Amino acid sequence: MPPQTAVIAAPATDSLIPTGTPLGPELLAGEPEELAFAVWQVLRSLRLWTAQPEDARDGLFDAAYMEGWERALLTGSLEPDLRFPLALIVGEMAAAPTAESRLSWACVCVCDWALGRGAVPAALAFAEAAALASPGQARYAWLAGRLMRTHGQGRAAERWLRRAYRLAVAQKDGETQARALTALGNLALQRGNFPAARAFQLRALRISRRWRLREQEGMALHDLFSISINDGNRADGERYARAAVAAYRNSPRLPRLVHDIAFNWLEQGYAGRAMGVLEAVRPHFRTPDLQVRVAANLARSAGTLGDRERYDRYRTEVAELRPALETAEAIAPALLQLAYGAVSLGDWSTAAQLTAEAMDAARKHEEMNILIVGDQLLAAISRQDVSGMEEIPRHRRAATPAVDELAAEMVMLLSEAGASV
Repeated sequence: MPPQTAVIAAPATDSLIPTGTPLGPELLAGEPEELAFAVWQVLRSLRLWTAQPEDARDGLFDAAYMEGWERALLTGSLEPDLRFPLALIVGEMAAAPTAESRLSWACVCVCDWALGRGAVPAALAFAEAAALASPGQARYAWLAGRLMRTHGQGRAAERWLRRAYRLAVAQKDGETQARALTALGNLALQRGNFPAARAFQLRALRISRRWRLREQEGMALHDLFSISINDGNRADGERYARAAVAAYRNSPRLPRLVHDIAFNWLEQGYAGRAMGVLEAVRPHFRTPDLQVRVAANLARSAGTLGDRERYDRYRTEVAELRPALETAEAIAPALLQLAYGAVSLGDWSTAAQLTAEAMDAARKHEEMNILIVGDQLLAAISRQDVSGMEEIPRHRRAATPAVDELAAEMVMLLSEAGASV
């Protein structure tokens, strides 16, 4: 790796660097200085390179310096999963002509490495760099947008996802069109804009069916189910849920759908039925973000059923999982579910504390649904009367045979598939 005092024959100002994820010490906080500097230096040079018009890139960097830099990276002490893609990026920036696909793929490799280390700023920066290096490729734009949405960068995510959709239309790439629209719908739902969320997902559904994309069809139906439930249209929600189960029958996405349907039952007050299905789907969740969701919802189920011991056990599990969470959007909903469970148990002080924590987390990532409900919940807690809140229904025992049949079918499909996410 070249010394920090080496001079690169390139513009010295950061004003040419596109806006987006930051460049600085926070990029790889906690990593060894040599490693952090190598990643930072490659990324900074790459952003300077992508900011130039294509006809101005040739000769932007000193050729001899770049050759030495590439050789130093290849023979250096960095781990192979990082060393080789960084060297490839340096080599491609010096090449004429540059192979955009190789350059972008190397950026994705660094992004994957960073995600595995929990270095989210670096991962987002290299995902964005991959899209900038191949500006005509819809799938790199979609990847950048999806990761930014997942990690709480809503505005940047929307820009990249809209670009991905436009490029996919031009390229007649039906799958990326559907994926971009689904992600835009999820972003609109996160912001509480139900009409926009529904419109995006209906477009995604039409495109998925036109291109016979069964997995994408299931994703759109799944999201339409969530939107309908959040918007108070339970009849449409049930219809979309059944259609999504059929579309996901042999899909690894089935556990998430089953969880969300069980969560809907919990929100209606059918805590007993919900808990049985949540317990069945729980072993299929492997990542901390999904585990914390199901644990929080099981805690709420226990609270609704008046089971303090199980509530405390699942609340402890949420606390233990929190340091391992991979995404910024995972914790606020989980804390709100814990608050609902505490309310059902009559533990007002715990409920107020958990609601305030959920709102603090939501405020950082523009999760308007949680902020709105949190305000209402805090007011109800201060009165110690939540009878007017639809979000905390009374425990119900009655059930319709059709719903019970759906619950049994989902548990059976889970046992047959053995899928995990």
